[in-house]
Amino acid sequence: MNKRDYKNLIYKWIEKEKDRTCSSESQKRYVQGHSKRFEHLFNFITTRYKNKDLKILDIGKSSLTLKLNEYYHSITSLGFSDDIDQGGHKIDVLEAIPHISFDLNQSKNVEKWPIEKFDLIIFSEVIEHLSKAPEFALLFLHSLLNDNGHVICTTPNAAAIFRRFKLLQGYNPYARIRFYNENPGHYREYTKKELTQMGNECGFEIVYHNFISFNSQITNIKSAIVEFVTNLIPSFKWSQIIIYKKK
Repeated sequence: MNKRDYKNLIYKWIEKEKDRTCSSESQKRYVQGHSKRFEHLFNFITTRYKNKDLKILDIGKSSLTLKLNEYYHSITSLGFSDDIDQGGHKIDVLEAIPHISFDLNQSKNVEKWPIEKFDLIIFSEVIEHLSKAPEFALLFLHSLLNDNGHVICTTPNAAAIFRRFKLLQGYNPYARIRFYNENPGHYREYTKKELTQMGNECGFEIVYHNFISFNSQITNIKSAIVEFVTNLIPSFKWSQIIIYKKK
């Protein structure tokens, strides 16, 4: 193979994965797969934080951003710039919502931090996509909070039972690093202990934590067993919610 052949192969890999993860069909699957999470989080957030005048920051644009915008009077999103297709999950109606262009993987560059302040930051299903140490991003979010502000973080549970099953069967429970960097997969998933330690190191105290399975449903004997075990041992559930409070 010459350099042109290598280059063509790399291009082929990237385009194939981009088509798989960033197509309109991928967007539909994403919205459908996360609809219950969006619904649960909306109810969780608006029940716990009833004040509609809170200044909200949502990390990453999604259907949840749109729904929260209908409830709260002031909501801003933060993430990749609008000229990036955002993994094929860009929603046109979100363009009217104020947006801060910032790559969380650049959070160690303090001089690039925006200075706007918020009462509540939604950090849902993002931390596992960071390729840099998440402490940098958490410290950055700490700087964006008003006094006594909160960060609501949801992320997969690294110790979930289905991952343990995969390991027992000889399979790697974690996805491979993707070829297409602008729609990164999961670089690292975390346990409750790790999330707590990172939060403490970044000047937060933990005011809430709960294990949860957003898409929990019983469809066969296997899912019934998993449901029974995870209800018995919550730390085996798929996901977790943790709330950080600025000290």
